[in-house]
Amino acid sequence: MEDVNMQNEGLELQSQVEEPTQGVDFYACSLQELISAMESFCTKELVEVHRKDIEKIRSLYYSKLKSETDAARKLYVAEHGTVDGFVFESHEAEFKEVYGRVKDLRAEIVVAKQKEQAANLKKRYDIIQKIELLTQSPESMNKTFADFRSLQEEWKNVGSVAAAEDKAVWEKYHLEVAKFYDYVKIDRELRDLDLKKNYEAKVALCEKAEALAGANQVVKAFADLQLLHEEWKKIGPVKEELKDALWERFKTATTVVNKAHQDYFENLKKQESENLEKKTTLCEKIENLVSSLDAKTVKQWTAATDEVLELQKQWKSLGYAPQKQNTAIYERFSKSCNEFFALKKSFFSEVRDIENENKAHKIALCEKAESMQTRTDWKEAALEYVQLQKEWKTVGAVAFKDSQKLWNRFQQACNSFYEAKKAFETQKEQTLNGNIAVKEELLVKISEIPAEPKADALKALSALQEEWAKVQVPAQAKADLQKRFAETTRALLQKLQIENASADDLSYKIKINSLLLEKDGKSKVENEVKYLRKRLTSAQSELKALENNIGFFGKSSNASALIASVEKNIEKSKSEISQIENKLAIIKSVVEK
Repeated sequence: MEDVNMQNEGLELQSQVEEPTQGVDFYACSLQELISAMESFCTKELVEVHRKDIEKIRSLYYSKLKSETDAARKLYVAEHGTVDGFVFESHEAEFKEVYGRVKDLRAEIVVAKQKEQAANLKKRYDIIQKIELLTQSPESMNKTFADFRSLQEEWKNVGSVAAAEDKAVWEKYHLEVAKFYDYVKIDRELRDLDLKKNYEAKVALCEKAEALAGANQVVKAFADLQLLHEEWKKIGPVKEELKDALWERFKTATTVVNKAHQDYFENLKKQESENLEKKTTLCEKIENLVSSLDAKTVKQWTAATDEVLELQKQWKSLGYAPQKQNTAIYERFSKSCNEFFALKKSFFSEVRDIENENKAHKIALCEKAESMQTRTDWKEAALEYVQLQKEWKTVGAVAFKDSQKLWNRFQQACNSFYEAKKAFETQKEQTLNGNIAVKEELLVKISEIPAEPKADALKALSALQEEWAKVQVPAQAKADLQKRFAETTRALLQKLQIENASADDLSYKIKINSLLLEKDGKSKVENEVKYLRKRLTSAQSELKALENNIGFFGKSSNASALIASVEKNIEKSKSEISQIENKLAIIKSVVEK
């Protein structure tokens, strides 16, 4: 029964070592640091070992979130006079996401562990049954004992079972092992060999426990130590004279790891005490600043505010003080901060007067913009709106509670006008698009004018030309339609057997009449005249140069060829001059009629 006794001793120490894991005191952490701490446990290896730590973090996070939100809200109200616009950056969504992953891991672990433990329980009972059957084996002693050793090794490799089943299965196992030893009356040599192997395995566990005693990560070392105790429990007995010394060695290493674990949390408590001292110093600094405050200018207030903000920054960089003093020291610091910002609020009350003047100015701009919403002189009104918007940008700030409301009112008035303008332009565009079909019909009518009598045909063409000029179309369609109009008109003139020159003159006359009927038609005709006169001057200069230079070619060896070329260019220039003068005459006749 040595195996059973050794196992009971292992369980006794286990109960001493595996006391409930103390939760890490995370009072020194900011909200973001608590999220990072939770993230550090978000693995299957750590999520169960640090279950209490995780729940402690969650509790502290929401406690600190409420405390800091309330404090920040008080400071904001003290400075702005209202809670409107208050926002506190808590990163709560990030915390919930990380904690959600932790819970998912726990659920996975529970399901997997339950399945694994059920399978392990079956394996253990199968092994027990096989050991029981060994006592009925007809095989030789050596083979029977070899099978027994194999089953022992298999037992050690089987994982844990549910706590409710653990004790019973172990007791059954040790009972069958003891019965096996009694049954086989194994010889001393084989038994000593078995005891030696158990001894070597437990020495190896002692060495691992001693290595953990010097580990830097004491929390992890403590968790690893629990696994070593589980392994110790699975190893069989050693010689009686070695048992106590071996156990004492393992227990000594265990004590060192436990001590390091306890010291770690003692140091956390020490850090809290140091934080209390530092926070007390910050309280004294801000109290002195408030009591000696003599700021009379914006610059002085800005400098004093920077000092207070720096003290608040230092405060936030510190962790929690001991729980009993933490609330009191925070309230002491908050009280001085509130006093400072109350004094600052009083000083800046004059700034409110300027903001009220700006508010009156912006209200006037809103009223002006609203009064213009129904105007239909789109171009002029749009320019005035641009000026109003520029003026708005020059007006200074107003109170935070009025700023967005006034801007929304002003923007709504501007948008109302521009939406009406856009609707008008859309309607206009639709009308212009519809006019394409009208001009298509006019082209058909021109093409269908009868050739006889010719006078009636020309009169009908003139009437349709006037109607054509009055119909406006989109810019992108204008060029193509105008080209088709010219082609259709020329085709009609050819059908009327009007000479090319006369047809050209009539087409040009129709073009000028069309231009005069368009919007800004007079300006367009004036531009046409300027263009023709510029071309006339250029052609006349070119003719003069050709006529002056022709006399120089008489002495040249190939004078005849050069003279013929120049004379051809002279005739071309004269023809161009004649055409331009004819067009100017047509324009004059149309304009003066």
